[in-house]
Amino acid sequence: MCSRLARLRAVALVLTGVVTATVGGCAQTGDPATASSSPTASSSPAASDTRYVRGDGPLADDWKDEGLLGEDLPERSDLAAMWQTILWADGYLDRSAIDCHHAGATLRATRAWQSNNRLPADGIVGPLTFGAAGERLVRGADGLVVYRGERHRVPFRRADDGRYLVEDSGTYRPLRRDRATLRICQRQGADQPTG
Repeated sequence: MCSRLARLRAVALVLTGVVTATVGGCAQTGDPATASSSPTASSSPAASDTRYVRGDGPLADDWKDEGLLGEDLPERSDLAAMWQTILWADGYLDRSAIDCHHAGATLRATRAWQSNNRLPADGIVGPLTFGAAGERLVRGADGLVVYRGERHRVPFRRADDGRYLVEDSGTYRPLRRDRATLRICQRQGADQPTG
């Protein structure tokens, strides 16, 4: 039987296009050098750089390919902070709980958000959950992209190269999927494990 982490990794590998094989239902990663070399749906530089939250084309599908957040994935990241901000905007999480780590109160809030949005309430934030949240993105004034939450609106900028930027201590900074760089992450996560 696969562990939850093995299943999450299998989904992540599928999302990133790495060819996998299954042995007893568990994903086994193959050598990326021998993986299929068929072109992906998008071969733009924005699509190939997975370090940043990115969008291209219609806003509603910008977040469907942002990777995974889950309780067995302890990595702290700006992506986790973005998700926590979405939960805050919809009234599921206190702003003071934003710590750039997908665990505890965030996991419980995620399950409630998923249930109320008719999604599997597994606490894993992946294509379905990010996709449902992305449907609430609208164009705002001055080139902003705004998440229209149930209680609050969250402004973002989408740079020319597709990277999503968020205001951080007076300047707009890109949102990283692979690490916590925002000031709120530094303040809130000083005593937290980094993965």
